[in-house]
This record gives sequence, structure tokens and C-alpha cells, in this order.
Amino acid sequence: MRNKTNNKRITGIRPYLWRVTTIMVACTLVYYLPVIAGLIGGATIQSGLNKLHDFYGIDFYALVFFAPVVYTAYVLGIRAVIVVAIIATLILVPYSLWIDPYPNALFKPTAFFVILSAVGAVVSMLQNSDEQKRRYVRELKCLYDIGKAAEERSSIEEFLPAVVRQIPEAMQYPEQTKVRIVFRGEVFQNPDFEEVKGTISEDLVVGGEVSGSVAIYSTRSSPYLKNSNHLTKTLAKRISGAIREIELEQSLKGYYEQLEEIIEKRTRDLEEAKEKLIRSERLAAVGELASGVGHELRNPLNVIRNCAYLLNMTLNEAANEEELNTLKLLDRQVDIANRIVTDLLDFTRIKPPSRRKVDLNGLVKESLSWVTVPEGMKVTADLNGESPQVKTDAEQVGRAFANIISNAVQAMNGKGHLKINSGVEDGLAWVNFEDNGCGIPEENLEKIFEPLFTTKPKGIGLGLAITKRLVEQNSGTIEVTSQVKKGTAFTVRLPVQK
Repeated sequence: MRNKTNNKRITGIRPYLWRVTTIMVACTLVYYLPVIAGLIGGATIQSGLNKLHDFYGIDFYALVFFAPVVYTAYVLGIRAVIVVAIIATLILVPYSLWIDPYPNALFKPTAFFVILSAVGAVVSMLQNSDEQKRRYVRELKCLYDIGKAAEERSSIEEFLPAVVRQIPEAMQYPEQTKVRIVFRGEVFQNPDFEEVKGTISEDLVVGGEVSGSVAIYSTRSSPYLKNSNHLTKTLAKRISGAIREIELEQSLKGYYEQLEEIIEKRTRDLEEAKEKLIRSERLAAVGELASGVGHELRNPLNVIRNCAYLLNMTLNEAANEEELNTLKLLDRQVDIANRIVTDLLDFTRIKPPSRRKVDLNGLVKESLSWVTVPEGMKVTADLNGESPQVKTDAEQVGRAFANIISNAVQAMNGKGHLKINSGVEDGLAWVNFEDNGCGIPEENLEKIFEPLFTTKPKGIGLGLAITKRLVEQNSGTIEVTSQVKKGTAFTVRLPVQK
């Protein structure tokens, strides 16, 4: 592993070494250009070029060696600068010994070495200062991005992978940096993560307890990682704080949802309690009305009916058609008034059911016989299949069926088609009554079973309320579907006799 790390380090600086070497070779050729010209045979050219070696005491050819020194200081640091300065000095020594007597021949290269080293050191320090500023900017940006990621992510499973991708960008050598975060047994790391010896890590302290760690791996040298120690500590604190914020936000969100559910449930309970209170008030009003006027109304109605009967017997054939129609109208209105009184009394004195085994199809046919069906209305009863056996109060359920059939007759206004069929499904026997009458508006579907609710010009709105009560106290259910101007379907379900 150590050899592999060293090989990566050498591979990383190799391009810089080749560039420095190329620049040094080029500078050497420039410095020895007069000598090369003399070897080629241009003595005059050599003499002219030699003047730049000592132009008013300055060796202009030697100045070219500032190029490799400055470049080395910028890319490799002060240590490499010293090496390049020594090499440059050694390159200058042969020519200096040739043109200058000892010890001046050694003094110039030595002084030049000092100058090169000083220039390289200054450039290196400036570069380090600039790099430090850039590092601070990268670190601040990384911390900002982590905070932004915490705001944008709603869970830790989304937040930590984003942090793993962002941390290398804060390092000086991001391509040589890998990150691994362990949080409560779950590992988050770069896709191409490779564990190396160079690493630095810090604990993640969330809510006062150590919940994991953040580790930075790099193929660079140990001093490089040590310089990043403060950043690692800061990152660990920032990540821990962000995790805590996400957890608190999730807890708060869960609490809000729970609170909303509680409020919604309490609201429903209050609405149900309010509906029950209103219903009980209505029932109390109906009961009081029924007990107060029910019997008192029935006696006068019977007297009116008897008088009408006597008038009809007295007039007999002597009465004209208008008089006969008047007596019939009077008799019908007495029937209507009697039915209202009966509904009032029935609603307040429904007895507990007396259950016994009943043939459901036979009960439907019997209920049909209780209702007067106009000649213009067609009734189809598809009851030829196997008749379900139910245990129920035949009188009460029969009354419920008769009420539904009577409502269908009224909805079709004396003409139309009523379809009745039955069957068994999921342990329940069902009877469906479907008419093609006027239908019920959608906003009234939930109200039709409420006491005293009616849309008819006649009646007090107790028929369906009584029907629902009769069915439910026999362990059954009643459902309704309807479309305006297309018709209505009532479905009654009762437990099958086992």
C-alpha cells in the first residue's frame, strides 16, 4: 500500500519535473549560446554575444534561469526551488571559471544562487498565500453547500451522499481525496472509494452522543492531511448540526401530521356529536309531536271519513259526477292525513325486532301486494332464482320494502319501470329496487335518511328515516345511488340464515 501511494505521488509530480527539466535545458542553451556560436565557427558572433555576459557588470544570460526557478516555486514549493537554484549555479560555474580569475569566478555564481533562492522563496510564499486564500474560499463554499444541502434534503439518506460529493471539492487535491461517512451503522462513501493509509477522521456528535464519523482519505503526504485537520473538525461539527436539524425537522413534521390527524379526528367527532345532537333534538320533537297530537288527530279524521261514507250512501245514484269526485278527493286526503299520523306514531314506537327464518323473495312479493301500483307503471321482479333465507322480523323488513316501493311509485309519478332483483354475495342476501324516475340530486343523497327531511310537496320526511331504522335494527344495511332524471336504486342487505 505504501509503495502504491508513493507511485501515485511520483506520477502526480512527474509532469512538473519534465517541464522544469525542459526549461533548464533551454536556459542552459541560451546561457552557453556564445560558446556554441564559437564552436560552430562564428568568432565574430561569439565576441558580440559575449558582451551580454558582462554588460555593465550584469550577466544578462544568467537572468534566464529565473524562469525555471519561478515556475518551480509556483508548482513545487521552496524545497524544489533550492534544488533548481543549485543546479542553475552549477551550470554557471564552468563558464564563470573560464572568463573570471579565482576567487571572483566562484563569487558570482554564489551570489546568483542566493538571489535565485530569494526570488524563488518570495514567489513560493506569494503562491502559498494565494493558495491559502483559495483554500479558505473552497472551505467556506463547502460549508455553505452543506448547509444548503441540509435545507434541500428532507432525509439523512439524501443529505449524507450529497456531503460525500461536496467535501473533496474543499480540498487542495480533490481528485486524490475520498470521503467515507459512517452514521449509525450505515456507510456513505464515494463510488470509486479506495481506502489508503493517509487518513484523518472526526466523530459525528449528534444530540450529545457519538453517532458516527467522517473520514477523509488522500494519497498525498501526511503534512497535507495535518493541514486539513481544522477543516475536518469544522466539517464534523457542521455535518452533526445539519443532521440534528434534519432529525428535528422530521420529528416536527411527524408531530404536525399527528396533530393534524388528531384535530381532524376531533373535528369529525364534534361533527358527529353535533349531528347526533341535532338528530336527537329532531327525534325528541317528533316524539313530542306524535304523542301530543297523534291520537287527537286520528279521531277527527275517522269522523270525517265516516261522514264522507254516509254522504256517499245517502246521495247514492242521485249525486252528480262533481259531487262524487269531491267525496273521493275528501277520502284520499283523509288517507294522506292518516298516513302522516301513522308515520309519526310508528317512528316513535318501533318495537325491537322479533326475528325468525324468512324467505326473502317471498317477503318481497308480499311487500309488493301492500302497495297500490298505478296501471301505467311496470314492475319487473326477477326473483326466480334460489330464494335466500334470512333471519329477520318479517313485518318490519316488509314495511321497509313497502316504503321503498311506495317512494319509487311517487318518483315515477304513476308511469315508469321498477326493477326488483335479489341475490347472495359475501354471506349477505341483497334486494335491489331500481326505478327510472326523477332521481335525487347529489347534494341530497346524504340527507334523505334524516328525520323530517323531504323534497316532496306532501309528507313530513319520515318514510326513509323509518325504513333505515327498520333495516338497521334487523342487522341490515341500506344504500342508495341516483342520477337526476335517470332514476334511483336502493339496495338492502341482510345476513343470510346459517
